[in-house]
Amino acid sequence: MTAITHVYNYTVRCPHYQDPQHEVSWKNHIELNHSSEIALKRITKWHSESGELAFEDQGFVVRKASDEMAYFSVQSSRLKNDGHALVTFKLFLDECCDGADPKDIVEHLIGDYQQRLDKL
Repeated sequence: MTAITHVYNYTVRCPHYQDPQHEVSWKNHIELNHSSEIALKRITKWHSESGELAFEDQGFVVRKASDEMAYFSVQSSRLKNDGHALVTFKLFLDECCDGADPKDIVEHLIGDYQQRLDKL
């Protein structure tokens, strides 16, 4: 049995402000942390409140929460050095993100995650 050696928690939020001099979009509001505690809390919550299947993208199953305007996904990846990475995605999309497509956001996050894994 190998341990989880890398944790990536992505959170995307919709901006709730306007700035005419700069692009304001979810791309400016991507948070990334490496907390195992946050990953475990997300997995525990999503296990008991699994929501409904929204879509799949590149092997990631994305679900829509039933109690909030949020999408989530969790996956593990085996690494070259016999380690494992755990990644969670949580997207908070509300009325401020009318034009945001969850599929586009997840595709962007998967690309970023893959680039990080390629550097290991």
